[in-house]
Amino acid sequence: MEELKQSWNSDEELEELARIRRNRTITSGFVQSVGFLKMPIEENGRRVTKDVEVAIFDLRSGVRAYCPVHEFSEREYRSLSGFVTTQQEFIIDELDLENRIAIVSVKKADQIKHDQFWSQLQYEEQKGILSENTYEGVISGFNPETERIFVRINGVDCFMLKYDWDHGRVRDIASQIDRGSRVDVKVERIDLERKLVQVSRKATFDDPFNELEKLKSMDVIGGKISAVHPIHGIFVKLANGLEVKGSKPRNLEEPLVDDIVSCRIQTIDKDNRRCKVVITGYPQGKKKRKDMGAFLFETNAR
Repeated sequence: MEELKQSWNSDEELEELARIRRNRTITSGFVQSVGFLKMPIEENGRRVTKDVEVAIFDLRSGVRAYCPVHEFSEREYRSLSGFVTTQQEFIIDELDLENRIAIVSVKKADQIKHDQFWSQLQYEEQKGILSENTYEGVISGFNPETERIFVRINGVDCFMLKYDWDHGRVRDIASQIDRGSRVDVKVERIDLERKLVQVSRKATFDDPFNELEKLKSMDVIGGKISAVHPIHGIFVKLANGLEVKGSKPRNLEEPLVDDIVSCRIQTIDKDNRRCKVVITGYPQGKKKRKDMGAFLFETNAR
């Protein structure tokens, strides 16, 4: 069990911590380590000392602070060990002068940010500017059944639909979701009664369809074969990330996935999010198709 060390070493450091606590200023630090410590905590209105799991924060200049597990989040975690090295925002909840330790709360900071964010969203909705601001959120989860992506912004749990992830066709969205990663989003709508916030990642960058009209005047553009389906046909991923339907003349070999192709834009239907290109060649040559017959022959010969 790790030893409980004092949080500050000088009167100047104590005064700074006291100022931050007095103003309920949200500050941040890195989780240096996690362990079980004997700490003074409030329990049923009484002050007791117990062994509790604690996230130990490294603030700056050797100042450290302690966050008991019950002050880390509204959610219950089996362990806080997964948060080691992560940066968290918190308020200084208490300064224990007798033991010279600073006790902090991530949960209370989340509540402050939560209330401020909701107030801001309500104001922006009334002003008609709800979707103008960009916010940085953290991907907190994914529901494989509904394919909803969950993003936490300023202590508020928001959701994103699969089709709000990108402008193009979204395949296998689960493989693109990295829990804990940061993502820029815009707010699409809020539901005050149910406390729901819908956000969009694709709203933060330009629609690649806007670029297609410029590309249409080009003789040749580059792309990469992203799918070849016996029923749905050929799909080409263009350099701007857009996946479009492709076709080829009879004199060209059948494409394979990952083939680099040159092509020409044939039609653009922005309203229905459709574009068709004609493949004109393979500038880097064709990938070799595996000879399945030879494979079977070798297998049977053994």
